[in-house]
Amino acid sequence: MSLPTTLNHTLVPMPTRQHSDRAEALLTLSIALIDSALDILQHHVHTDEQLTRDSALLPGGTLGKHFRHVIETFRAFLLPLYPVPTTPPHIPEINYDAIVPSSRRPIARSLDACRAAMRQVGKDLSAWGESCRERGRARKAATDAHEEKRQSEKSKSMHNAGGERDGLADEMERIVRVAAITPTKQEMGSTVGRELWYCSIHAIHHFSMLRTIAVYELNLDLPVEFGTAPSTLLYRGLAWKPPVERKHVKVVRTSKL
Repeated sequence: MSLPTTLNHTLVPMPTRQHSDRAEALLTLSIALIDSALDILQHHVHTDEQLTRDSALLPGGTLGKHFRHVIETFRAFLLPLYPVPTTPPHIPEINYDAIVPSSRRPIARSLDACRAAMRQVGKDLSAWGESCRERGRARKAATDAHEEKRQSEKSKSMHNAGGERDGLADEMERIVRVAAITPTKQEMGSTVGRELWYCSIHAIHHFSMLRTIAVYELNLDLPVEFGTAPSTLLYRGLAWKPPVERKHVKVVRTSKL
């Protein structure tokens, strides 16, 4: 079933308890976040100057840097998984600190480059999800053919008791190794699903910060859902009315650092 792509979760059909539905919901969220960022880049940010203007409220920050960081995080997540997935017995390693320096500057400084990079992340997430589903269908077909003559009715019942599973649901539970530089290299275990959820929440965190720059410093009008956590959107409900945002903020510098 194809779910509508929207950041406002009150408009998306809620997933059931079935495992595969939760996996689809997580991927749908991630793609919706990328789509929401692309919407901002296409319809609200109009110049390279807006993308690169230094923030006074968040020193060192620009819209471009925050968008770039989101792009790089999702790229790091996808790197060991798509288009060439790490195959067993090897465990995929996700390293969010392994950036490609040559690709960084244009994304943060050029609106066209930033739009193209964000659009590609969305396409790659969709393609990765479909590749997981296809692998799941292939495994299921092979298993069904092999077990058809051997499996008893009792074992069939036991197999189906937990609900139908698909390739995306299995992929979300796949073990991965996460590497981080803190500054020494640290490694820890995780799962694909947990890291995709991290990338999504991490993106919302940066959307919230760049919203501050866009609204209060660049006087841009952004959708109220942009930069808001899914749990907050659900808590507010459909009847919630946004407050009037004060766009005129006095910035007082108290340090020369």
